[in-house]
Amino acid sequence: MSTLLAIGECMVELVPKGVSECQQSFAGDTYNALVYAKRFAGQLNCELFSAVGEDVLSINMLKKWKQEGISSKQVIQTADHNVGIYAISTDQHGERSFDYWRNQSAAKHMMELYEKQPFDLGLGKSDWIFFSGISLAILDDASKRVLLDLLASLKQQGCTIAFDPNYRARMWQSKAHAIDWLERAYQISDLVLPGLDDHYTLFGHDNIDEIVQYCQQFSINEVVIKAGSKGMQVFCQNNLTAQCSFNPAPQQVDSTAAGDSFAGTYLAARMTHHEPQSALHIADKVASQVVQHQGAILPFDVYQALNLSSAK
Repeated sequence: MSTLLAIGECMVELVPKGVSECQQSFAGDTYNALVYAKRFAGQLNCELFSAVGEDVLSINMLKKWKQEGISSKQVIQTADHNVGIYAISTDQHGERSFDYWRNQSAAKHMMELYEKQPFDLGLGKSDWIFFSGISLAILDDASKRVLLDLLASLKQQGCTIAFDPNYRARMWQSKAHAIDWLERAYQISDLVLPGLDDHYTLFGHDNIDEIVQYCQQFSINEVVIKAGSKGMQVFCQNNLTAQCSFNPAPQQVDSTAAGDSFAGTYLAARMTHHEPQSALHIADKVASQVVQHQGAILPFDVYQALNLSSAK
């Protein structure tokens, strides 16, 4: 059984239901991707490398992971920190904004905790690792180096490294700081999932060709470009391999986790021997449904109704 290991932070998600009530769930970009990967390809072993506290919310979080089929064997628990919390607000167009309470988040210290007592992740040549710009941004610079060194070592052992830049400006000291670390991540990645919006903000790239040309300086095998209304394209070894036009959802309620669900589904499809065109079509179908519902994770019955089995 192949393993997809995601690295990052899972948080408590609060969705306001009126002035004094909230719906609570658990979410975070790489965790969301892992959930959708597991739902699409149940035969994959899906694990999250992170850190959590020993508080009630952390314990309940781990229980939820188990319900979703996500292994927590790579999770470090600490009594010194708790889990982070965020609240979602959406406007009339379904575009979301977030408020965070994560300064004491255990995940921000996961590499420090790992260094104190490193352990074998048990990954082999058929296994994939997924991380994001947010996975890096929550760490201090010393911990960023530790993480990237670990990933480089695992790549040398044969693991496939997948990276989504997922740029959030306020999580970085400056644009230059973000570019420095994101480029280091690109250098060790086999598959990347850049968004045109992120690349325009960071590098001024305003079309897909510029992103492809930029990525040619790195040893990246597969570039999956999400270009919004311009659709999506996949380049393998710098050659256009697959493309999908923009298919807007009938109604966009909440764009939270649209990119995460796309990434997780695409990776799971590629890991289970789907060609890029098939993987792109399936991932787009999932993301289009996700934006029609509130919160990061679709109710399981809604996901099942997508009937993706016919595409497997």
